[in-house]
Amino acid sequence: MDCTIVTTKFGKVKGNVVELAVGPKVDVFRNVPLAKPPTGARRFMPPELVDPWNGTLDATKPGNLPMYDASMDSFFEKLVPSAEGEDDFPRINDEDCLHTSIYTPNSRGQKKLAVMVWFYGGGFHMGTERDYNGSILAGMNDVVVVVPNYRVGIFGFLSFGPGSVCTGNAGLLDQQHALKWVRDNIEQFGGDRNNITIFGESAGAASVHLNVLSPTARGLFHRAISHSGQQHLVGMFQDEEQRAYVHNLTFEHCKIESQSDADKLKALQSLTAEELLEVAAAVGAKKAFFSPTVDGKVLPKRSGDLMEGKQFPKVPYIIGCNTTEGDGLLSMLTPGFNEGFTEEQSKQALMVPVTDAGFELLKKRYLREEDGAMKFSRFSGRISGDALIASGAVDSAVAHSETGADTYFYLGGFKLKLFHDDTYGDLMKKPEWCECDHGDDIPITFGVPFAPKLALNAKFTVEEKKMCKLFMTYLTNFAKTGNPNEGVPVELQWPKYQPGGEHLLVNTTMSVGKNYGMEMRKFWTQDMKPHRKAVFD
Repeated sequence: MDCTIVTTKFGKVKGNVVELAVGPKVDVFRNVPLAKPPTGARRFMPPELVDPWNGTLDATKPGNLPMYDASMDSFFEKLVPSAEGEDDFPRINDEDCLHTSIYTPNSRGQKKLAVMVWFYGGGFHMGTERDYNGSILAGMNDVVVVVPNYRVGIFGFLSFGPGSVCTGNAGLLDQQHALKWVRDNIEQFGGDRNNITIFGESAGAASVHLNVLSPTARGLFHRAISHSGQQHLVGMFQDEEQRAYVHNLTFEHCKIESQSDADKLKALQSLTAEELLEVAAAVGAKKAFFSPTVDGKVLPKRSGDLMEGKQFPKVPYIIGCNTTEGDGLLSMLTPGFNEGFTEEQSKQALMVPVTDAGFELLKKRYLREEDGAMKFSRFSGRISGDALIASGAVDSAVAHSETGADTYFYLGGFKLKLFHDDTYGDLMKKPEWCECDHGDDIPITFGVPFAPKLALNAKFTVEEKKMCKLFMTYLTNFAKTGNPNEGVPVELQWPKYQPGGEHLLVNTTMSVGKNYGMEMRKFWTQDMKPHRKAVFD
């Protein structure tokens, strides 16, 4: 197999040359170190620069996954289509996980290419770069794609509070550390250090938004794209009350009685990684999770306060969501959903806890008698999609556009055959009314339909492939120029967003919609605000 050697500021790395079924060859570098292993006294702490190495590092094989419960992978592997055999190496979860993969066109020559850095989702408690192969996106669109690991769960988001010995947000600091590495090294891989776009989905999209808001990320990127996730995501950002609740449960479970932060930290650093996973599971059973919080530096205030105060740079920003964000996950995670919820089941399944009066408001807005036996299941799906994703996406687009920054909004409305028709593969099937679900835009972002062979017998239609190619063109045009319409020609102009204005409707035939979600945004940000309850109530 051909190989390519690149010299970074820390040493040489050797990657593979990969030939695509469509597009030019791509140089692929895996498991390139970003930081020292965050173990021992470095556990929970900000990342530290990796030590330089002698000789040439083999970057042809993927590295470790972050520490999280690996049993969750077996569920999600049938949820997102992937190329068969693209990553046949053992999947090992380990704290020593701070590395990155880089995908760059082999024919790049001397020109500097736009760089796209992807942050994965997983609710901040799971996820890995291993699940996102950037070869097709890079090769078909002449960009450099970087996918770094960052710490998740208790390892990435343990916090004793601002000013403490463990302020938290280590996972966000990992992301910013990766961006600094990209700034300092990406030109050796053909990338332009002055043209970096961050993009991500779900918790990765929320990560993008938090980095837009974070003062410590200033100047590390130049454009942003959030797929189905903002700082609003329920449970994805902890206020002080939630942070204290989560971490008091942690100390109680570990029988840590000392009031000294140093003692608490030492006790938690003395546990094995597996023991910490057990702690996180016990805490999670009480609806308490580790996630970003105010730490005084990365996030000096609540993320909502930073957004409302317009305390963020005017970077060009693509924000998007899908038409039925809540249905697929509920159908796979919640017993009774596919058979038809009762009213009580729908109330218990709400991912956004509300008061009894709030539930009555939800029924008035979302319940449709014509849905028959499935009315409470569809009711729950509509609520989940709007409350968790869509209302926040619209709210963020409004706030960003009001600063004068170039803002573009998309709504995914396509319905991939492989999630509804057995002849298109063996992936999990979703309810017939589920159109574009949470995560359905990942395969068309990464060009998965153009992989030479897909796992689980997955297939895409000719129309879906055309949509995928055009969607990638929009995204990479934006990464190159800050405008999705400039660069490679597109068949439909994607208009800039203004509150109540136009957006791109992503489907097998692209179109322009208008005034999406403004009334829904008001309902969730104003009407329902007094009726929301804390997740752990």
